Formats: sequence, C-alpha cells, structure tokens
Amino acid sequence: MDKVQFIEKCWDSLDEIESISKDSMSLELADWGIIVRNCVEAGALAPTLKAKNHGEPRFLAAGPFLKRSLTDLRSLWLLIQLGYTSQAACIAASLYENALTAALLADSEELTKEASSTKYSEIPWGAKKLAQLDAKRVLRIIYKGKHYPDKEYEDNWTISYFNYKWLCQIKHPTWQSAFHDIKSSLVNDKEYAIFPIPCNHKEDMHLKYAILGNSVSKTLEAVKSYFLSLECEEGAEGYKEFEEKVNKVHFGVIERMKIYADKESPVNVIDRRFIKTDFSTLIEKYEN
Repeated sequence: MDKVQFIEKCWDSLDEIESISKDSMSLELADWGIIVRNCVEAGALAPTLKAKNHGEPRFLAAGPFLKRSLTDLRSLWLLIQLGYTSQAACIAASLYENALTAALLADSEELTKEASSTKYSEIPWGAKKLAQLDAKRVLRIIYKGKHYPDKEYEDNWTISYFNYKWLCQIKHPTWQSAFHDIKSSLVNDKEYAIFPIPCNHKEDMHLKYAILGNSVSKTLEAVKSYFLSLECEEGAEGYKEFEEKVNKVHFGVIERMKIYADKESPVNVIDRRFIKTDFSTLIEKYEN
C-alpha cells in the first residue's frame, strides 16, 4: 500500500474510530449526558411557560441567543463524545458569549435597546464586558437590588472571564494546546501523524470536564435569567418540571467538577495580568 492509499484508508476508517472513541468514553461521560440533556430541556421549556412578561422586546432579543446557546451546548457535547475536545472548546468560547448575551438581554430593557442600536449588527460588548455586566446582574439578584460588595463583584467577573480566557487558550493558536493535541496521534516517543484523530488519552478527560462544566453553567445562567425575567406563573403546567431540571443541572455540575477540582489542567491561562484580586469571597463561599 503506497502513501496515498494509506491516507485514503485512514480517512475511510475515521467513522469507525470515532464510533469506538464514543463507546470507550460512554461510561465516564454518562452523568454528563444526563446533565446536558436536562439543561437543554430546561432551556427549551422556559419560553413555553405561562408568564407575565411574554412578548416584551427584551425576550424577542434574548430568544435567538438562548437558542444559539442550546445549539452550541448540544454541538460541543457531540464533539466531546467523539474525542474532539479542542474543537468543543472553540464552540464553548462562542457559547460563553451567546449565553451571557441572552442572560443580559432577558434581564434588561436598557441593554436590549443598546444591543439593538449597534451599527454593524454586532453585540456591543466583548467577553470581558459581558462578564462584568453579568456579574452585576447576578449580584443584584442575590442582594435584591441593594448595594453589593465591590470585592465580590471583582471576584465574580474575574473568575468568569478567567474561564473564558482558558477556553481561548485552546481556541486560539497556542503552543500548549497544539502540543496537547499531538498526543492523540503519536506513533512513537518522537513522531506523530498529521491527521485528525480523536483525543482520548487520560489527561484529556480533565479538559472535557472543564469544558462541560463551564458551558453547562453558562447555559444554565442564560436559562435561569430568561425564566426569572419572564415572571412565570408558579404552579402553571411545566413549572415544577422546569425547576426539577434546573436543580439536577446545578447540583450535577457541582458533583462532577469535584473530580478534577484539585488537579492541574494540561492547559492553563499563562498571562494573568488581568487578575487584580485574590478571589477571597469565592474561596470563603466554597469553603463554607
């Protein structure tokens, strides 16, 4: 068999390799499958619930971004199952921006007007600004509109943006991510094949968990913001089921992320000059 025939045979074998990859990880990812499903179903259910504020411009604006977030989540879940972890991270970075946009628009008439008046059909906020605006939204809800500690705000937006920057270490061309991907096609200690191959070596599972945890959490924030802003009628058809799905997602992510909580990731955010805090409010919260 010559080189051309060999490469053509490799391409023909990819479907089978990907199927084997999916089967080999099905047990370890089974709980994530339930979490992702409940998250998507909650997101699809929220707009159908009987509510006070249906039809307002902010929901007409937020709806497409909520829909995009759910599609992004489904897409990256499929890629992770097949072993294309880095490609899932690229979608996860997109999901981050779509989910926060949906959460903010559903929550605010003012931001909806600002987003709807942009010149080039682009959302006017970058990832950092989205993290800051969303941190304010969440803290306003927690503190019921009263003043919240500046330190808590700083910690919340910074950790959110840090998670986005981590995804960008994989999305953008970086040595650490590129070298990590090479491991999927090593033929010996010094050589690797330049060909698309699923990445399922042991340390890659850490990345899979981090991508899923990040993406499900942000999608859930969008879903909850849409739901809360609608002011749904408690006791209406689907209300109880919605809450059950949200709780399963929330606590499911917490349990799954404990597995790698104290382990070093094979990909890290190296440039941390944007961090101006020690995250003390978050550390105190999770220690308690």
